[in-house]
Amino acid sequence: MRYGSVVADFGETPGFRVWRGEPLATMPFHWHDQVEINYAVGGSLTYLLAGSLVRVPPGRLAVFWAGTPHSVVNRTQVDDFYWVYVPLAWALRLGLPNAFTRRVMSGELVVDADPLGTDPPMLSRWSEELPGADEARTRLIVREVENRLMRLALSQPGAAEDGCVPAGAGPVRKVTEMARFVAENHEGPLRLSDVARHVGLHPNYAMALFRKHYGITLSAYLTRLRVCQAQYLLLSTDHDASRIAFEAGFGSISRFYEAFKTVSGTTPGEYRLLPKLQ
Repeated sequence: MRYGSVVADFGETPGFRVWRGEPLATMPFHWHDQVEINYAVGGSLTYLLAGSLVRVPPGRLAVFWAGTPHSVVNRTQVDDFYWVYVPLAWALRLGLPNAFTRRVMSGELVVDADPLGTDPPMLSRWSEELPGADEARTRLIVREVENRLMRLALSQPGAAEDGCVPAGAGPVRKVTEMARFVAENHEGPLRLSDVARHVGLHPNYAMALFRKHYGITLSAYLTRLRVCQAQYLLLSTDHDASRIAFEAGFGSISRFYEAFKTVSGTTPGEYRLLPKLQ
């Protein structure tokens, strides 16, 4: 079914979710192939995301690509919390500003620069209506979520001058499946040709397609996932760096140190001095 700029199969709406609740004070690393939107009431939530501690502030929508492994490391006085999961394929077809998409897909938490007083009642309505919604009401909620996500993207500095290029359904499915495949297999030996073969594309075309839609190379995405896994192991275990390097999927210690420094800005030893995860 087509509506607006999104093609959705409502038999597969588990990928689209809206709910409210109380977030856990801590949560181990996890990932899922949706764009995640958060909203905190009365307090804040801190994630370890792409090697950085990032905070969902109270009263502002915050969005990130949940295909990057992330963990909850702290929660402060949150009275209520909302989660919105938007399937990646839907988000990529909205024609969001290119700079916004690149920031999100590179592992950044993007916070709304123009918060709306209507956000809390809107989120409450979505969370109450969606579980029992028929197709027409689901379609309405999805359209409202899309519009709010676009408004958030356009609130970012420079968004008005940035290009917005909607993507076709076929290419979006391919890049989404590549991202999922890499996330599921990044801890083992994985070549870019394996990823291209998985989606039935020539390697050169697969790499170009991924970069066009994600704003980063597939190689950089794979490296970022492995560094994120290493960061978690450094903070949550006493394993030495060489063991962590191989557990995270790196083929050599030298490559591990080089990639870790590039992504994190620190050495593994320096990173380990951060507060331990509970």
